[in-house]
Amino acid sequence: ARAKGAMGLLSWIGLGGGGDNADGAAATSSSDLMDDKRAIVAKLTDVEKIKHVYHKQLASKYLNELAATVTDKCFVKCYTEAGATDVGEAGCNALCTDRYLDTFEQVRRTIQTRNRR
Repeated sequence: ARAKGAMGLLSWIGLGGGGDNADGAAATSSSDLMDDKRAIVAKLTDVEKIKHVYHKQLASKYLNELAATVTDKCFVKCYTEAGATDVGEAGCNALCTDRYLDTFEQVRRTIQTRNRR
């Protein structure tokens, strides 16, 4: 009985021994462990896929909001009369957009640098 108990304990902690573990339950085989690992990897892959889709949607939403903000701010600044669009206003809009995006990028880099510290 002692030999059977010792063998079950060895099997239960993964050192072989075969047969039943100390509780009398069947020992976990290495193929069962591999199946468990594959299931975990499959779940992690699904989680990574979900994260990727989420980040992609978040980035798209963020870019749309950024474009709307730039359009609103630069339109108010550059287009003074309804329906009037001349070369000067278009140039103003291009410069305004460039400045806004450059400033935005500088702020993003500064925040990123501070977060690393």
